[in-house]
Amino acid sequence: MLIDLSADWYRAIVSWAAGTPLWVHHVVLFATQALLGVLAALTVLSWWRAGRRPQHLIPLLAGALGWVLAGLIKDVFQQPRPCNAMPIETIRACAEVSVWSLPSGHSTAAAALAVALALQWRRIALPAFAIAALEGFTRIFIGVHYPHDVLAGFILGAVVAVVCTRLGWRARSRGTNAPGAP
Repeated sequence: MLIDLSADWYRAIVSWAAGTPLWVHHVVLFATQALLGVLAALTVLSWWRAGRRPQHLIPLLAGALGWVLAGLIKDVFQQPRPCNAMPIETIRACAEVSVWSLPSGHSTAAAALAVALALQWRRIALPAFAIAALEGFTRIFIGVHYPHDVLAGFILGAVVAVVCTRLGWRARSRGTNAPGAP
């Protein structure tokens, strides 16, 4: 049921995307890669404003770990990309991307970066979440992911971010409480 609904949404979004002007295609194809860079840049800004403390780079660790885990999970589920499974025109050729789609690696990394950033710097939460949501939408718009791939990526990324952030802050607090710690 959820898969059928996701496939219907995919068809609707991809059909709408195909009818947009060519310049929109180019902007979205650029954005789908650049948005992760924007989240990484926000992490560096967070690190800088917090006095360049290492724990403020945790979002980068969470994003990278989320990307790797998404790739491993894709190999377990082996769900074909919708652009391979459905005869529908897409903005991006399926041959240009990997074979499996569940979960979306871009969405996982974006959510991990955004959630970890939000846990460290509350004021950046809304823009970070908006960027992550836009990242997920672009993956559907260009035709390489179903909506449920993106949702699964968001959930996985959020979990990775919370775990990385908690472990990072726990390790930091242990280090400051250790005998002889500065």
